[in-house]
Amino acid sequence: MPHVIVKLYKGRSDQQKKALADKIAEDVIAVTQCKETAVSIVFEEFDPGDWAEKVYRPDILEGKGELIKKPGYDPFAKTEPTKERPEEGLMAYVREATETAAQEDTTGNFNPMSWLDLELEDNPNAFDLFFDTPWDELSDAEKGSRMMAVRRLL
Repeated sequence: MPHVIVKLYKGRSDQQKKALADKIAEDVIAVTQCKETAVSIVFEEFDPGDWAEKVYRPDILEGKGELIKKPGYDPFAKTEPTKERPEEGLMAYVREATETAAQEDTTGNFNPMSWLDLELEDNPNAFDLFFDTPWDELSDAEKGSRMMAVRRLL
């Protein structure tokens, strides 16, 4: 006790995973007052396109455990863009997710733009609903343009 499962997108290096595991273990030991030998950590990696169905739905929406920190996004959100103003749905989605993240922030130092930057880095596929081309099919230049388009909404 305790055993920590970290689910994340594929692509992190072994050094990044080791550094994250070390930080998690350090905090788990400090908070639970357990011995280092009691802590185990496993990483499960997923393709971004599989995240909603393989992680979000079973673990966040339907999970067995108590969800303590909810994400500030919902890949199943019903917000849809309109034909006249396709950015309206995206704007509503970003604002709603930002408000949710702000409410869940316990530090008192919530920065919406920093949150959005992290969301764009960790979960760029969450915005695919509002664009014609999925994130994974974009060139690096197109990814940069999409990130700027989303950032401009805040």
